[in-house]
Parts: sequence; C-alpha cells; structure tokens
Amino acid sequence: MSGIDNLEWEKLLTEFSKNVDRSIKKLEERDIDNIPGAKQALIERLKVMRDYFPQNNGDLFIKLINEKIQNAFFPKTKDLAEAFELIIKSRSHDQDFIINELINGFISSRSKTIALNVQGTIIDRLVEAFSKGPDFQIVDHQFYAMFSDPNKARKYVKESLQDLVDLFGLEAKELIVEKDKRKSERKVYTFYTFPEKILEILEGEYVDTDEVLGEKRVSEKFDKTVFISLFLANISVHRDNLKKIGGVYTVNGICNIFSLIFLISLLPKVDVIETHPILRDPSYDSDRMSVIPKSWMMKEVLLDLLEPLMKIFAYRLGGGEWLKSIDTTEARRKIHNQTRFLLKDINRWILGELCRVEIDIFVSIGSIFAEVIVDTSSED
Repeated sequence: MSGIDNLEWEKLLTEFSKNVDRSIKKLEERDIDNIPGAKQALIERLKVMRDYFPQNNGDLFIKLINEKIQNAFFPKTKDLAEAFELIIKSRSHDQDFIINELINGFISSRSKTIALNVQGTIIDRLVEAFSKGPDFQIVDHQFYAMFSDPNKARKYVKESLQDLVDLFGLEAKELIVEKDKRKSERKVYTFYTFPEKILEILEGEYVDTDEVLGEKRVSEKFDKTVFISLFLANISVHRDNLKKIGGVYTVNGICNIFSLIFLISLLPKVDVIETHPILRDPSYDSDRMSVIPKSWMMKEVLLDLLEPLMKIFAYRLGGGEWLKSIDTTEARRKIHNQTRFLLKDINRWILGELCRVEIDIFVSIGSIFAEVIVDTSSED
C-alpha cells in the first residue's frame, strides 16, 4: 500500500470536520422532525464526531478503521491464502449477512457491464456453477452459457468474463485434447477454479473429496461467503494494482460500502414514545433494532458525511492511489442512489421509519466509539 502522508491525512481530517459542520447547519435549518428529539440527538452526535475524530491526529479514526474494517476485511498481507483465511475466519452469521448483501449488490451492479442478460446475482450463479461442476471447477463453455450475450461477439464476451474472473481472483487452467471426439481436431478447454492454497483452506469444511472417484465436491456450507471472502482477499493483496481489483469502480464501491457501515454504526439511538405505532409493529424487535428516522437520510446530509468518509477510508485502506480514485463530483447522484439501495438491503423500513438492525459490526464500532469518548471525557 502507498505510504500515508501526514499533511494529506490532516487535510482529510479538516475536510471531515467542515462537512460535519455543514450537515449540522442543514439539520438545524430543517423544520420537520418526525420523531420528537431525534434531530437534536443527531446534531449532538455529529458535534461529538466533529470534535473527537480529528483529535490526536485522527487516532480514533485509525483505531476504528484498523480494528473493525482493515483487520477483518482487508488484512495487510501479500499472501492471498493468508488474507483469505483471516477474512473467512473473522465472519459471524450476522456479519456474513450484512457484508454479503452489500458486496453482492455492489458486484451485481459492477457486473452489469459484463453480463447484462444474466438473471439473478452473479455470485449466486457462480455458487450454482461450482456446486454442479466436476472436481470443483467450471469449464469455459459453462461461463459462456451463463454470461454470454447473443448480440455481442464471442471475443467481447471472453474479455468481459476475464474481468469477472480477475475480480474474484480465480485461476484459469488449460486442458489440451489433441483430437476432439466430435471433430477429430485439436481442442483447448479452459477451466476456472480457486487457487490451490485456497482450496487447501476450503478442504473439509466447504469442499469434500470423493474417496472413490477422487473428485472434489462442495459441501452444504459452500455459499457466496466463500466468493466474497476471496473477492476481499484479492483486493487486500492487490490494493496497489487497481487493474487487478476492478479499477476505480471497485475502489469507489468498497469505500462507499464501508463508509456507510461506519456512519450507520455511529448514529445515536432514538427513544420513541410508548404509544408510537412502530413499537407495536410485529416486525419491530426492540432487542435487536433501533430507529433511524427517515429524515436523517436526506440527500444533502448523507452525502456531506459520506464524501469525506469515503476519502478517509480510501486513504487508510489504499493510500494515495485509492484517494485519487474517489469520485465525489460527477458521481454524486450515483453515490446517493447506490447508498439508498444499500440502506434497503441492510436495514428495515417499518411504518415509514428506517430501523437499524443491531448486527455485530454496528454494535462493535459503536461500542468502541462510546468507550473512547467516555475515557477521553474523564481525562479532561
């Protein structure tokens, strides 16, 4: 990863503080507050974020990003197998759901340029293909059957599919048949599979070997978590080479996703009055949910907070190259639309209000933030 420059880092912290102030001002100017006290609670939380995050050269930012994002999803290693093992072992059931939904949505939108005619999500189709393929591999013609476009030349499809293979860090192997049975001519088959060291990690839990035939078959546990872990591991080890991770599109998507997770984790909990209809709704679980008023997700406030966070995540995860790749000008509308789409995936709309489901990563980030604020306050 490219080196971290203190002057650039200080500039990002200053930009964050200014944008938080901008969000506070917009909230203060709004007359609509659909839940009494909610607006003031958010304003107070934003003031705390503005005051504490830049302190001590952004130590709180670094602590939260390193402990809850970097170590679990983008470990610092150049070894793909090591990164993959660290990522897949750090997952919990709830965390799997949230990250899978977010990244699955991102990959699906990314791959629309690759496979416009595909029904269902790309990852689900890949899981299905590997589950049915012999010896835990799929041949090139299976890819063409799943992702080909009759309106485009085979060369275009082949290049597009290679982009998809690169995105997941899969490996291609060739089998040469000197005389094909049907046409009696030389034929080259290309098989796609996981890197050998990744297969060794999957063996036993996600992949079984048939003792009679000697072929590898997927187990019941094999699902899209495996692909997403490989996708994240591929980003981790190749973060300095944008071409190997899908370019600026991947950088913007990943930084958007984790900035959103970070932001939602830090939003305050809102107390609603006992007679509020949301408390009587059968889909609302007071033990695992907290209310996020829809007014908090207004376009201006959300984007003002997400833009500096995306830059901060880009810089901490990928250095200067990632930072230069962040697009917050022409892509403002796209960022907002993608964020709205992702919010629907990871939260629940109940009676017109957005409810945060208290999954592991939300709780742990929020807890560290609260602990640091209390510790710092006690020292003053």
